[in-house]
Amino acid sequence: MGLLPRQKLLPFLLLLLLFFPLSSSGSTPQETTAPLVELVRGEEEFDEELLLKPLPDRKVLAHFHFQSRAPPSASNGRHHHLFPKSISQLVQKFQIREMELSFTQGRWNYERWGGSDPISSNNAKPPGVELWAVFDVPPEQVDASWKNLTHALSGLFCASINFLESSTMYSAPEWSFRRAPGSLRHGMLPREAVCTENLTPWLKLLPCRDKAGLSSLMNRPSVYSGFYHSQRLRLTSSKSGIEGLDSGIILEQTLTLVLQPTSLAYSNEMNFQPSWSLNSLFGRKVSGRCVLAKSTNVYLHIERGLAAELKKKDGYGDGNSASDKFWSNLGFELSVNPDRILHEEINRRGRDSSVVYQFSVDEHSDHQPFDLGLAWKFPVFWSCQQAPLHANRFLMGSGNERGAIAILLKSAESSESSWDTNIPSDECKLEVDVFQVVPWYIKVYYHSLQLFVDDQLKALGDFMEKIHVLPSKDKVSPGIMEMILKLPCTVKSVALTLEFDKGFLHIDEYPPDANQGFDIPSAVISFPNSHTGIPFASDDSVKKSPLLSKFQEKSPVRSYTEVLLVPLTTPDFSMPYNVITITCTVFALYFGSLLNVLRRRVGEEERLLKSKGQLPQLLSKLSAKLRGKPLEPTEPSPNSSSLIKSKLLFKSLPSTTSGEAPSRPVAKPLEAKNLSSDLHVTEDATRSAPLPMKWPFSFTVAGSKPNTLAILPRKGKDSLRFRGFLAEMDVLEVNKHLLQELEEMGFSWCRAARALHHSGNSSIEAAINWIIDHENEPEIDQMPLGSCSEKERRRRKEIGKGKGEAQRKAEKDEEKRARERIRQKLEADKNLLPTRPVAKSEQLRECLRSLKRNHRTLLVYVRNVAKNPDEEKFRKIRIGNPLFQDRIGRLEGGIEFLELCGFEKIEGGKFLYLPRNKVDLAVLSSAGSELNSAITNPFFGIFSSG
Repeated sequence: MGLLPRQKLLPFLLLLLLFFPLSSSGSTPQETTAPLVELVRGEEEFDEELLLKPLPDRKVLAHFHFQSRAPPSASNGRHHHLFPKSISQLVQKFQIREMELSFTQGRWNYERWGGSDPISSNNAKPPGVELWAVFDVPPEQVDASWKNLTHALSGLFCASINFLESSTMYSAPEWSFRRAPGSLRHGMLPREAVCTENLTPWLKLLPCRDKAGLSSLMNRPSVYSGFYHSQRLRLTSSKSGIEGLDSGIILEQTLTLVLQPTSLAYSNEMNFQPSWSLNSLFGRKVSGRCVLAKSTNVYLHIERGLAAELKKKDGYGDGNSASDKFWSNLGFELSVNPDRILHEEINRRGRDSSVVYQFSVDEHSDHQPFDLGLAWKFPVFWSCQQAPLHANRFLMGSGNERGAIAILLKSAESSESSWDTNIPSDECKLEVDVFQVVPWYIKVYYHSLQLFVDDQLKALGDFMEKIHVLPSKDKVSPGIMEMILKLPCTVKSVALTLEFDKGFLHIDEYPPDANQGFDIPSAVISFPNSHTGIPFASDDSVKKSPLLSKFQEKSPVRSYTEVLLVPLTTPDFSMPYNVITITCTVFALYFGSLLNVLRRRVGEEERLLKSKGQLPQLLSKLSAKLRGKPLEPTEPSPNSSSLIKSKLLFKSLPSTTSGEAPSRPVAKPLEAKNLSSDLHVTEDATRSAPLPMKWPFSFTVAGSKPNTLAILPRKGKDSLRFRGFLAEMDVLEVNKHLLQELEEMGFSWCRAARALHHSGNSSIEAAINWIIDHENEPEIDQMPLGSCSEKERRRRKEIGKGKGEAQRKAEKDEEKRARERIRQKLEADKNLLPTRPVAKSEQLRECLRSLKRNHRTLLVYVRNVAKNPDEEKFRKIRIGNPLFQDRIGRLEGGIEFLELCGFEKIEGGKFLYLPRNKVDLAVLSSAGSELNSAITNPFFGIFSSG
């Protein structure tokens, strides 16, 4: 028989497991299922590891490393047991040779956390999202594969990676990443936020998710409350394996955290490093390994600087001589004994050896969880390994028009020992690769590039080996500058400056938060001849560990600069809102008025006027006539027939000769034949002259003295109302002869009478001048009516005032009578109740209340003087004050108490006065204390003598 296929072998093995679950008496469930897992998964492997490292600034670095390996696709086809299927589909769909995706929150501190070790060089990423990929496709298909890949990753990791699809967001580096230039694409999103919705799909790629193994430590609050957080996904697919065969796919998932320990049990002083444990860092313990993992290890890394300081203080000169006791006899104590101690090989002069402690989690379970802890014994100070040059980038200039980008490379104190070069010291050269991408709206002038070496301006050709510049195209591609510098190893500082102009964007191209500014992605600084590898002693365990294997790889030192925030001129985004608001307001007002005019009923006012009655209608018409704007005639209603037939009385004043006293006007009744007839002025009842205006009444003017004009209904109820309306009308004094002369000159009676009245009846010339000056006035031809005299107005005002006083007096009398009635009712009610004598206890309480008020009043006087000794109003008391007499003066000892406090009687005993120079705060304080005690202490005075 041949070998059974894997699909047929799997059910058979499961049956064996059910029949023989615990064939070995001393075996655990994990040991029993491990061979089965090995057999089921075949060549697929999964490893999980955690590296812990104390940092000089009292923080702890935690680096999770998960590696999944899938065999060649020809052996397993499209099915996988441990390897995530979505990643395999990405590789097959887009022909990915190599890819790296990182989500980062915070910025790596290269000065404090190191810059040349494997962790900082390979896992310290710029803020936001960084993606680069190498495709195994023809050059003309690279851009299309890149765009499709961004959309796929965006949906897979719940992020905005699809923004990298635009040609303005990605570039093609030539030398910085040391990969195939034509097939490499690189892009950054500095403003992309990182949160749990990105971590969850990342964890779903692990076989055990976050339910078991080291990934169970990833408590979300602990992960995102740290100073730095970067999750990375590295994908490698190669067909250049052993004998040129397909070596499969390798997926690396790393999570790098910088956390602040919260446990200070062994570090009561600030000089001590804080003690920590896994439980204090993450709030959880490791309950065992993931059963699908090939290996689960935890490492504690003591870097070179810290190891050297510990050896000096503990007395060990060589780490290898005391390797067995190194973990317990130095300046710290571990809560778990390490399974193995690995030392770095010392193959260079002057190098200190770093130490790695290895802990296995295989033997731990829920009953005995793994919780590695470290407690310091004495203060230790050290520094991390630095890159050859520390990189910074900043903006120069001001305003919204121009500026400059400056990249500063500064030598670190501890960086010289990390340079790895075999060139003699006199010919030592440090190679530096600078890769800078600038958005298209930043117009860079590449001819303005300047190089400063040790603060001296140098020619670019002396230090620049080669440069690649690709200017930006508006809305098409960004600007790219890539250069390789050859600098002397003794250089202290290098500065590169580049000028630029700020462009203008269309309003649709601005992001939602445009006022915050626009980001320029981080520049990439690489040092090709400086490597990050940490060689360990050759051991099979080192080769089996993916994390330690990565530590031994020699990769170039790489660092990222800061993200630059460039403010650009932004439009007023609120203007459309303002325009819409004011337009809607104008339209609302316009259409509201227009609809009001169109929808209003024309006869509505006349109908309402008729419904009010006859007299208001007549008064409205008369008021309109007096204003010079007569109402339009309306159809008469049956209700107004009585008003139309009303009679009028006209008063006439007989003429008197010159020098005679004017006689009292005598009323002469006449009947109006027609209310709409012309207004006539009759002299001696013999001559009539028509006037050019319509008036519903007839007036009579007789004699040469002022005429009395009266418009009165003959009789009825309306007569009194009408008299009240015309009460303000009075006699117009007009000279008859002057009026007659003006009429003979052709002026109308109304115009002549108005002119004589306003000119004072002085002369014809004055009246004519008044007419000339006021001929354009609309009311010049209307009937002149005079107001009542000042004497009459004063008389009416006195009458009204008397009526008001009489009304107020009547109201007061009524109020008094009401109060008297209420008082009598209360007295009657009291008489109905039986009276009882006042109890002695109530009288005693009243006396005590009086004494308490006395004490409180004295306390107020004393407190006011003590708080405000300069205020004279508090130091001078009038003895005759009723309140003072009621509470203090009439009681024995009240005035004497104030005199003891320093008050003196002045002005014949009318006042108590305390001079400013006699204010004794100690006496006042003592008096206040005694008063307070007398008020609150129930035993006050019991134990006093006498």
